[in-house]
Amino acid sequence: MLVLSRRPDDSIVFPGVGITVHVLSTGNRMTRIGIEAPSNIRIVRKELLDGSSEETLDIDSFAAGMPTSADLHKIRNQLNALNLGLQFFRRQMDAGMVDEANVTFLRVINRLKQIEEDVTKQANAASIAEAAQEANRRIRVLLVEDDAEQRELLAGILQIQGCDVATAPGGEAALRCLKVGPLPNYVLLDMRMPNGDGATTVRALRKMNLATDLKIVATSGSPPAEFGINVGLDGVNHWFPKPINTDRLVAYLRQDEKVVLSTSS
Repeated sequence: MLVLSRRPDDSIVFPGVGITVHVLSTGNRMTRIGIEAPSNIRIVRKELLDGSSEETLDIDSFAAGMPTSADLHKIRNQLNALNLGLQFFRRQMDAGMVDEANVTFLRVINRLKQIEEDVTKQANAASIAEAAQEANRRIRVLLVEDDAEQRELLAGILQIQGCDVATAPGGEAALRCLKVGPLPNYVLLDMRMPNGDGATTVRALRKMNLATDLKIVATSGSPPAEFGINVGLDGVNHWFPKPINTDRLVAYLRQDEKVVLSTSS
């Protein structure tokens, strides 16, 4: 329940839509109010030649957040009711109907409150949808590393940088993951592992007919020539020497154009 004090300098704030209603002054025949709103929400009073006036609220700023025409139609109706309430309030005050005008003013305030609630719901729904889209855009990495500490630390770094990371302790485990789970964007592969070495894993991956956009990124303290693996579409897409520069690695995963490819230790 909204309780309204009509003393001068009192205000009613609607943070969801950025609107503040100020009670400026009160009298026997008139209460002066001010409506403060962001610059992208127009509040217009147009004086006509015959002396009549109308207060209108522009709804263009609300349209961007409305996912359906039904939502926009609802907001239009609410703003029209608000507009009519403001005009009714003015005419009651002009006619000296102070008590009736106060009731109308409360209805206007309640209508503003309803608009705020509806707009806030739409904003929350838009945020949820945006979060879902962001999750779909996240880089998926399968990290294959036999050293548990290195695997944990590197996975943590990638996760902080916004990647979804699955891990495998060896090549054979990695192949099993790819057969049953969603495909990653990158397989980040240590080339020296006792349980399914890197070169064998790379060849097995290339025979699996995986999605063409899957990239294999090798890590090792030795150059590619020692493993008989090419850097290219028939081998690994990229080679990062150990110790790994994680800034360069993350930039590559994001396909940063400023990354300089390195294929040697």
